[in-house]
Amino acid sequence: MYIAIELLVLVLFLIVIWPNIKNEEWKEKFIDNKLARSILIIFVIILLFSLGIGLFFDIFFPVERLDVIQK
Repeated sequence: MYIAIELLVLVLFLIVIWPNIKNEEWKEKFIDNKLARSILIIFVIILLFSLGIGLFFDIFFPVERLDVIQK
């Protein structure tokens, strides 16, 4: 459930900033610049790691409701 919320927020964030992304000259700023490209790769790796850890804990350690009597 939380992964879906994280992905929804990510999509909403991209929708909000899309006009700014579209108007930039990305190739000159980020692809040709090796330092900027490395930083972008690290940010993507951190994003994937965060989503992966969240998915792992959602699957293997689900949240248990404490207000429900278990029999």
